[in-house]
Amino acid sequence: MNWIAVKYFPLEQDLSALSNHLRERGLQHRIAEENGQQCLAVLDNAVVPALQKFLDQYAQGQVDLHSVSTISPPAESGVPTLIEQAAQVPVVIFLIVFSAVGALLVETVAGKAWLHYFTFQDFTGSTYIPLSDSLARGEIWRLLTPAFLHFGIFHVLFNSLWMWDLGRRLEFLVGRWHFLLFFAITAVAANVAQYLWSGSANFGGMSGVVYALVGFIAVRQRLAPHPLVDVPPALIGFMLFWLVLCMTGAVDFFISGSVANAAHVGGLVAGCVYAFLTKNGYRR
Repeated sequence: MNWIAVKYFPLEQDLSALSNHLRERGLQHRIAEENGQQCLAVLDNAVVPALQKFLDQYAQGQVDLHSVSTISPPAESGVPTLIEQAAQVPVVIFLIVFSAVGALLVETVAGKAWLHYFTFQDFTGSTYIPLSDSLARGEIWRLLTPAFLHFGIFHVLFNSLWMWDLGRRLEFLVGRWHFLLFFAITAVAANVAQYLWSGSANFGGMSGVVYALVGFIAVRQRLAPHPLVDVPPALIGFMLFWLVLCMTGAVDFFISGSVANAAHVGGLVAGCVYAFLTKNGYRR
């Protein structure tokens, strides 16, 4: 059986009433000690989002088990709508929305007036300002914001679709705050790698983070397999094949500009390292 960790509780907390409550409602679960805490886990992926919300309320003392009639997980109430699914992954939605905003900054006349605030290096006209000068002024966000910039509709759609598929899995697995940290670390790693390799500040895109997701999932599934990130090996293989193909330069003939290969590699490596460092799991 592949148990899915949903929430952790202190060892000294009595969860017998909660367990009885879940059992009475037919929710198959187990509570076991893990990493010095009690881990409540289930077998059904579909119940995880609703159960997490319920358990968060329970942990905060907002739930009276005697007055609650049901948890109403998705498995019992039908397939959740797209809006309901989006509400369960706020960080993924934030990243997709701001990627669209970044595309507007690049592609529209009005957006171009604001574009220099989001590039890796600030610029005036065709003159780029040294990154060290910007960082000295406290503009540390420049290490991160190029991840939101996208060049064309297909660029932003491609990255957003992968973020929706792979990013949701990781946000469910580690929680929104851990996932936000994952994004920040891997985006900076991808952007810095691209800048150091190319020496150019004219780059952007969420694909470095997408490859960080690929790296994280590939390593995590070898070290500590989990159903939430159990993607088909062929998908990981396709993404790695695409990475190599882009590095040959063949794809550059069919797009405007060139592929930020160093960002892909930097993100992939960062995701692999992140998975290795967190292989023992998370405490939510």
